[in-house]
Amino acid sequence: MPQRVPRRSFLQSASVGIAGLAGCTTFGSQSASQMPEFVGLTAINHHDAPHTAHVRLELDDETVYRKSKQIAAGGSRDSRAAVFSDYPTAAEPYVLSAWRDDHPEAEAMTLDFASFDTECLGASVQIGTFGSDVENPELAIYYTTNCRF
Repeated sequence: MPQRVPRRSFLQSASVGIAGLAGCTTFGSQSASQMPEFVGLTAINHHDAPHTAHVRLELDDETVYRKSKQIAAGGSRDSRAAVFSDYPTAAEPYVLSAWRDDHPEAEAMTLDFASFDTECLGASVQIGTFGSDVENPELAIYYTTNCRF
């Protein structure tokens, strides 16, 4: 025969359990966000003319990495790529800026690492015609949170 639990005992147990859950959810939301580790940086040229991709990595408004890579002409079926190296990889609130050869640095695209709450972040600077204007290639920064970038 099933054991009966008095109503008062049941209500006391339920209120303790609910209070415990509320404490857990409050505790979880107070945790600090994590800065991503920087796991990869590439540049890809999808355009049918050669281009130079420029990148700058800043930490607290100070430049900690700056490089340029020339990338051979690519095309819609045969993209060309360059891999950047020796950049800092620590989990810090970096800001990545990227621009191409025929645009001023002031018009750089940016990626703010502080916007991400993830274990890692990889970036790919891509140059190509992302639309119908094939005469004027654009630059875009794509990112991944896949740690095997």
